[in-house]
Amino acid sequence: MDLFHGLFQLITGADGAMRVTRHVDGPSAVPDPATGRPLRVATVETETRAICPQCEAPGDGGYVSFEADLRLAYACPSCRTLVWLAGA
Repeated sequence: MDLFHGLFQLITGADGAMRVTRHVDGPSAVPDPATGRPLRVATVETETRAICPQCEAPGDGGYVSFEADLRLAYACPSCRTLVWLAGA
């Protein structure tokens, strides 16, 4: 399986830090981690400075939102994980 389900890729920035960018050939859907059913991607945002909710490291990660689903997922360049966040 591709890193971040193929939605994002890691690159090294000019400062030497790892960053997440959108994968040009990313899929239009990714599997729900609980059910495996496909979730259609609505938006992908990259180069978003944030603190990872899993490893708590700051970094330039990426967010993905889904159609008909209130959750978001954060792609962390430090722990290299797609972290699923509860919807509102």
